[in-house]
Amino acid sequence: MNPKLKALIDGLAEDVKSTVASIESGIKTTKDNYGPYMNLISTLSKGDAKIANVISLALIQAGANVNGVGSAMRILHG
Repeated sequence: MNPKLKALIDGLAEDVKSTVASIESGIKTTKDNYGPYMNLISTLSKGDAKIANVISLALIQAGANVNGVGSAMRILHG
């Protein structure tokens, strides 16, 4: 992986760590929390699939449910 991209993902992961912890510890309203992750990815990426992909990697690195993030990405970007 490109070192600059890795640094970006690492920084984003640190920034979203508390949000991910909050989502994961809260009441699950959708399977694997895909709903909150879909909302977060959509809001942060503003519909850009490449940015959404970077955000999804950062979320997973921060401890997000892999299946939930994957489902959110499939819904948002096919």
